[in-house]
Amino acid sequence: MVFRSPLTRTIAYANTGGYAATALKLAGFDALEIRGRSDSPKYVLVRGGEITLLDASPLWGKGASECIKLLKSKHGDVRVLSIGIAGENKVKFANIVNDAGRSSGVRHGAGAVLGDKRVKAVVIAADYSLRVPIANREKFMDLLRRLNSKIRGSPLLNRVTGLFSIYGTPLAVNPLNRFEALPFRNYTKTSFEGAAQLSGEKMNGTILISRLTCNSCSVQCRRETVGVSRYSFRTEGPDYAQISSLGSNCGVGDLEAVAYMNYLCYELGVDPIETGNILAILAHATERGLVAQDQGLRWGDVERMVELIRMISTKTGIGGILAEGAPSVSQALGDPSLSTAAKGITIQNADPRVEYGWGLLNATDNTGASAHIWVYPDLIYSFIDLLGEKSLVARIALNEYDKLASAVRYKQDLVAVLDSLQICAFSNMAYDLEDYVEALNVVTGWNIDRGELLRVGERIFNLERLYNEANGIVDDTLPTRFLSDPVPSGKNMGRVFPLKELLYNYYSVRGWEAGRIGEPKLKELSLT
Repeated sequence: MVFRSPLTRTIAYANTGGYAATALKLAGFDALEIRGRSDSPKYVLVRGGEITLLDASPLWGKGASECIKLLKSKHGDVRVLSIGIAGENKVKFANIVNDAGRSSGVRHGAGAVLGDKRVKAVVIAADYSLRVPIANREKFMDLLRRLNSKIRGSPLLNRVTGLFSIYGTPLAVNPLNRFEALPFRNYTKTSFEGAAQLSGEKMNGTILISRLTCNSCSVQCRRETVGVSRYSFRTEGPDYAQISSLGSNCGVGDLEAVAYMNYLCYELGVDPIETGNILAILAHATERGLVAQDQGLRWGDVERMVELIRMISTKTGIGGILAEGAPSVSQALGDPSLSTAAKGITIQNADPRVEYGWGLLNATDNTGASAHIWVYPDLIYSFIDLLGEKSLVARIALNEYDKLASAVRYKQDLVAVLDSLQICAFSNMAYDLEDYVEALNVVTGWNIDRGELLRVGERIFNLERLYNEANGIVDDTLPTRFLSDPVPSGKNMGRVFPLKELLYNYYSVRGWEAGRIGEPKLKELSLT
């Protein structure tokens, strides 16, 4: 889903994986555009090449998973995208839930956009007898065999032995903690003594009941979890991003509690990542005495966090303030420096004072600080041992700003084109650029090369930036704390993020003029 974010006011997109996109193609559409606003609640039914708007009044006010169950019961074998009550209430970081439990990657308020349009759900009925046209099926089958061999040979993505497949995205917890780049207590520290209790290894031995997958993927990196002691739930996740935001960043070391809060966020329809990071801001403000104890949050207080998650979804009490996003929350609490947001959305996953590539990526990305760490694992120093030769930073020193800027630019352009092709960027842990080029040529009958494919990504990235510039979004920066407050302790003590030096080199490799896209670059990319 592509839209202008109510949270950041930038261009934004939501990509949850799963099966909905394939179902849409097999229902007769490459894309679905929703314009305007309905006078009454509706849901969209896509079936047999036709689109119908149906009454959603009986569904309005229901949780996302309940809505999905009701629509599946009514329409049979369908894929359903639904908002929860947070979307109905236009919480600025409301999400969309994909088939009852898939919502990772929906951060920018896509649920609020549908809520404002009074669209409760999109129901997609695929015709699985249809086949997507392939220009050269024989070469396509040969390509599939070769690519499957690469997956089987990957130390990360092999379904049986690959570490990423076995442990999922929570594999990130222990390496980041060892490298002391893990968010803890609103990024005031970079490691957590209880991190091992939040890890993928811990999940496998406790709350994990199955591994899920997306369309035609053997990796099975998605997690399905259940409550085993204090909480009753069955849900997808949590992914690492939810673990670091609702967990370590809020001082919570109980994985089952994190999984329950993640489940609750999905059911109510709020982004658990933004929710966790905003609750960390509230806890930090409470610790500083900026909020009364009965209105605030103590570090690690799960019971209060659950209460606040519900209040956010209904905009009740202090939840109405929290629902506006991190910059507004920090301003309302009296200390803007508490915010960890860039372009209006909170940075996730890793501390940029330690992970410079991560910092530059989040400072310059067109959607704000919303990047997924496993989309860019090759930019993460903490993952060098995991990725081996697939790491882009293994041979780049932290102070080699020109090389680091080039690596970030390359990966941004690659991810832009992979997203446009609906190819999971996790695949880059096994595949190379030439694999994507060959796949596109075999399927379409085109004859492009690697330079042309990357040029497509560069055009997309620059067009997104032009959109932001047209809407007054031009600031490439990170929150003040990462630029001026040094890491307080540990092996990275004293580090700050070198924004000025990295931006200078980044703008140079982008061919931008003081951060703006000038006429020479526009002509080079045929964007004039």
